This record gives sequence, C-alpha cells and structure tokens, in this order.
Amino acid sequence: MTVLLACFSCALSFAQPVVKTFADKSEILIGEQFKLRVEADFPVSDYKLRWLTVPDSIPHFEIINRGKVDSVYTNSQLSGISQTFTLTSFDSGKWALPSFTVGIDPLKDDTTFNYFTDTLPVTVSFSVSDTTNQLRDIKPIRDVEVVNRLWYWIAGGILLLALISYLVWRYRRKAKKTIAPISVKSNLSAYDEAMQELKKLQQYDFNDPADIRIVHTRLGEILKHYLSRRENNNYLNNTTGDILVVLTDIGVNQTKLSGVAGALRCGDAVKFAKYVPGTEETSHSISAITDLIESFKQSSTPSPALQKG
Repeated sequence: MTVLLACFSCALSFAQPVVKTFADKSEILIGEQFKLRVEADFPVSDYKLRWLTVPDSIPHFEIINRGKVDSVYTNSQLSGISQTFTLTSFDSGKWALPSFTVGIDPLKDDTTFNYFTDTLPVTVSFSVSDTTNQLRDIKPIRDVEVVNRLWYWIAGGILLLALISYLVWRYRRKAKKTIAPISVKSNLSAYDEAMQELKKLQQYDFNDPADIRIVHTRLGEILKHYLSRRENNNYLNNTTGDILVVLTDIGVNQTKLSGVAGALRCGDAVKFAKYVPGTEETSHSISAITDLIESFKQSSTPSPALQKG
C-alpha cells in the first residue's frame, strides 16, 4: 500500500499542532474505492480545534462514506483527533485531491491558525488490457457424460409401492375400529341382542382415545336400536332429548334416568365436541345403559307411551 504523507506545522517545536494527511492508494481503477485519512495532533491543554469541512461535491471524486471523528490517544492521554473518508472516481485521468482547512485556536490568546491538508495526486484508469496478443490453446473436447436414470425410476417405484402399502395397512387398521351397523334382522331377542352388543364394548381399550369414541358412539345406538325393536317403532334418528322424554313417559325412575342422561350427553360431546372421556366415566356410561335395559326386561309388556311413539 502506497502511503502519501504531508505534514504541516506552524513551528518546529514538538508542542505545536501538526496536521497529517494519508491516502491508502495513489492509483485506482474506475469505480474503485480508496480511503483518505486526516489526523491532527495538538496539545489539548493549549489549543482547541475547528475541524475541517469536506463539501458534498469534489471535482472528479465522489464521497462514499464519511467516517466519524475519532479521538487519538498517546500514552492514554488525548493527543488529537482523526477522520477517515471513503472516496471513488469515475473520471479517468490524473487528479489531485483538494486541500481542506483545519482551524486551531490557542487558548491563551485570540490568534487563529489555519492548517491545510495536502493536495494528494490520485491516478484513475481503466483496467489494464492484455497487450501480449499471445495465442492460447483451445480447450480439449470433453466427453459427454451419459447418466443412467434407470435406478432413479426403480427407486421411485419402490418408494411409491411402500407408500401405497402403508396407506392400505393404515386403512385396514382403521377399518377394524369402525363400527359395524347393528343388524336390523336378528334371531336374538331385543334384550339378548342389546346385551351382546354391550358385552362387545368391553373388548375395546378404554385407554385409547379412538376406542373410547367408538364406545360412546355405540352406546346411544344400542339403546335406540333396543327401544326400536322392543316397541316396533323407529327411534334411531331421535335426539338425546327425545329419548329422555320417552324414557320419562315410560316411568323410568329418576336415578336411572339421570345415569342414562349422563351417558347419552357424554356420547354427544364425543361426537360433536371431540371430547375424550376418561376410563371411569366410560365404565359408568356402559353400566347406566346396561342397568336401564335390564330394568326393561322385568316388564314383558311394552309401555303404552312407547306404543304411541
């Protein structure tokens, strides 16, 4: 790096102020950046400084960045200040950076000293062209690499088969947990069929949320199917409120009615609100429906209220 140094002083004494100017490059290519550093050394106890002002426009040069004014320390004591500017040029030729004024005022009298930075020469040129005119060898012909993509197709086919197999396995696994509709025609009595369906619910895992949803959905269907067969009437599409009204008309006691209401409403919450009951709540719901159906078995004559339904 080429460094150009210009020192100005008003006296030869060490205690007098000194202004220094540095440029990190004396030759640049068009558009290339270089840095200009201005540094002033002066006894702080004897002088105060009026720092230079660089205009926005300099002939043949453009200012890219104005660094902040920094303090300079010597032996941990403030001895001056400095500032670095980043410049560039888009005009080819040999140009001189203009000088700038730095004012220094002595603290003991009214005399003002003006110091000027050096006018530093900077050559701006285009990139150096190759004038050797040497002939260069032509690059040899490169063989075209033929990529066999058969293995990509084989790998893709294997992955596709694996994905299809996984989806089929998942579908069949989920299908095992779907609820098969209760047969309309059955050789069993309404009571025996209901007990058989309730017994099947015990085979589900009450710790599995998917199984719990199946159990609570099936409970309402078992009760509605039982009432439909027992009374030769269709209650499959009745709401929970309708079923509770029918059971009230039958004369179901309040204790059993409360348990059935809790079981049916829990099933509604499972279907419509995605609620997942606990194991104990599921067991209570099954017991409530079972007790109700067993209480119906004690009466062999259908209720007149149900016959009207």
